[in-house]
Amino acid sequence: MRNSDVIRFAGSNFLRRKARSALTVLGVVIGTAAVVIMLSIGVGMNKGFEDQVNSYGDIRQISVYEKYGQVNEETGEWEQNTSRVPLDDITVEELRAIENVSAVSPSGNYWGTMVMDGNMKWANANIYGIDASSMEDFGYEVLYGRLLDESDKGTTNFVMCYNIPFYFYEMRKSEQIYWVDVAEGEELPFDPIDDHRYQFTWYWNYGEGAVDTSRPRIILEDMNCVGILVQKKGGDYSQEIYMDIDGMLELQKRMDENQNKYYGIIEGQGAYTNIIVGGVVEESLSQTEDGRTSKYNNITVICEDSKYVQAVEKQIREMGFETSSNMEWLTSMQDQTKFLRSILGAIGVVAFFVAAISIANTMVMSIYERTREIGIMKVLGCKLSDIRGMFLIESAIIGVVGGILGIGLSYIASYAVNILAANGGMSMLGIDAATSKLSIIPIWLNFAAVVLATVVGVVSGLYPAIRATRLSALEAIKNE
Repeated sequence: MRNSDVIRFAGSNFLRRKARSALTVLGVVIGTAAVVIMLSIGVGMNKGFEDQVNSYGDIRQISVYEKYGQVNEETGEWEQNTSRVPLDDITVEELRAIENVSAVSPSGNYWGTMVMDGNMKWANANIYGIDASSMEDFGYEVLYGRLLDESDKGTTNFVMCYNIPFYFYEMRKSEQIYWVDVAEGEELPFDPIDDHRYQFTWYWNYGEGAVDTSRPRIILEDMNCVGILVQKKGGDYSQEIYMDIDGMLELQKRMDENQNKYYGIIEGQGAYTNIIVGGVVEESLSQTEDGRTSKYNNITVICEDSKYVQAVEKQIREMGFETSSNMEWLTSMQDQTKFLRSILGAIGVVAFFVAAISIANTMVMSIYERTREIGIMKVLGCKLSDIRGMFLIESAIIGVVGGILGIGLSYIASYAVNILAANGGMSMLGIDAATSKLSIIPIWLNFAAVVLATVVGVVSGLYPAIRATRLSALEAIKNE
């Protein structure tokens, strides 16, 4: 027999008993839909957790800190690290050289007060220092103006978060604004870039009441806004302005000196590198034999992909640093639901197993009905491989048809699941239904479901196909 004849016979046999074939296909449809839906819920839960964690910050980012010590596992007591590795420019380059790291930026922050338009308005803000040239690499998106770049290094140019303009209020005319609920897409109260002058001071209460003139004058540092970041989804309560880390450190140095003069406090020459003991500046524990000391309070690393985060984080810890990342939160959240996702997967497997039994039963019944036909084919000299292939192709057709229809049913079921989840089911899992779906069917799952249904069909038809080839030709012909 030619291959085309084998396929034609298999197709005609599939259509010969339409009701039975339809019921068998229905079993595969239900099994396929069950597997797809159960796996899609697992995918949706993971995606929901990832979206939630990403709303706190890029999941690919790792924050690097000095390792101040660790808890002794035997005694349970804290042991201080007397040889900390400093966070300086050498460390930045070492981190940048790690495989699968796409960008590195030293980080720092400084809280203070932004004054606008010559003491007309003010707001508290957190200056977040970063490497100006790497801002685009870290995925920041600008709505108005531009991001920081190489030309902003060492300057007081800055980019502000979308909702910072909402925190400004009139000098000495109202109470300070500590919390602003900015609606998504809400129009800015003013153009933050054009025609506005900004200054910064360390004095938090600069806009409240009279200044003590008996003390040294509180300085105001000129700053220049070059861009406004896009509004964060799911609620943006940020109060950060971003500027180059070197510019921020110089600004902080001037601010600290002025603050010390104002309050009459004598301190060391660096908040991160020196410790005051009895009025004498001692060397930091992080200072090395060659005189290296920490320049930054932390360094941020971003990986090429989230799948590299844990490996890169492990390597950084082996270098003698402490790390933290949103990936740790995500892994913890996913581990908490791992058992639930395993149960869902098991339910889908059971449904497919039932479908496999249904296919095997249908094919065995087909052999009993076609015993005489099989005997005639053997007498006429048909190869055993052709007879076996005919039954395997028929069972494969059942799997393919059931798999395709099962995918269609799974999309309908997925839509229903998401509707129900949006009405309260998502909150039980700690997922925001406004930004995530409980059931997500990726493209690869569609192809995998059809392939799995086909494989199940072929495997289920294997025993009936082998049994058909073992029938005695003479006995089969005698069968009525």
